[in-house]
Amino acid sequence: MKALLFAVFLIAGAGSAKADTMETITFNLGDLHPGSTLSATFNVPSVLPGPGLTQNVTYTFSDPSDYAEGSLAGPTGGTLAGTVSIDPNAPISNFVIDFLVPEFYNPSGNMFNQKNILSADGFAQCASFPCTATGQFQDSMAFSNGVYTVAPAAVMTPEPSSFLLLFTGLAGTGLLYAKRFA
Repeated sequence: MKALLFAVFLIAGAGSAKADTMETITFNLGDLHPGSTLSATFNVPSVLPGPGLTQNVTYTFSDPSDYAEGSLAGPTGGTLAGTVSIDPNAPISNFVIDFLVPEFYNPSGNMFNQKNILSADGFAQCASFPCTATGQFQDSMAFSNGVYTVAPAAVMTPEPSSFLLLFTGLAGTGLLYAKRFA
């Protein structure tokens, strides 16, 4: 009886366990260089604080050699240190994804797209996470709009409850096997 009660509590507790989600924000910089992107990965906790969350991130260019090295002031070469914010969108019950990308330089550009400062022009909105959504950004110097995408990161980590459920099932199967042949 104790084993049955333990198994019931174990399975009931598994449903309440939830892992954090990894998301990626990607900016399409194709107007500056065809196929060029700027992206960062950020963590979304399973429970978001009421006022929202701002995280430091490292933005990486898909083609860092196309941008001025002096403007790439991130922790490693070809990167920018910035932030990603997840904020509640009241009165609608969803979240908006905002960003801060430092100014960067495009040395092969003209007077309108050499100096680049990206700002949100239409936020990506997520009802829950993991989330796939798009938003718009504008480049203050190039006077052009672009699209940014928020999507689950490529590597997904299984939730702890998945492992708990698997091991509970294996333990139950082992107990049934042991009873039959004991």
